[in-house]
Amino acid sequence: MWVVINAWFKHSLTILWARVQVLAGLAGAVLFGLIQDPAIGGALQSLLKPEYIPYYVIAIGLVTELARRRTVGKATDENNQVVGN
Repeated sequence: MWVVINAWFKHSLTILWARVQVLAGLAGAVLFGLIQDPAIGGALQSLLKPEYIPYYVIAIGLVTELARRRTVGKATDENNQVVGN
């Protein structure tokens, strides 16, 4: 099963992470829409405090770098498969 899932992301953790970020952005857009509803807005705002945003950005940056370091410098063939190692 992992082989099939891995193929969806062209065997690249960087592409997987990029798609996770896109989904998180879409979820954020939906949450932003829900915040406009006063009944839901208060509960969500308590979870998404502005003082935590720098920590979210740092975590995203670290995961992005780790994903990129995993594949940097490795040779790939035309199917994006790592060759050599």
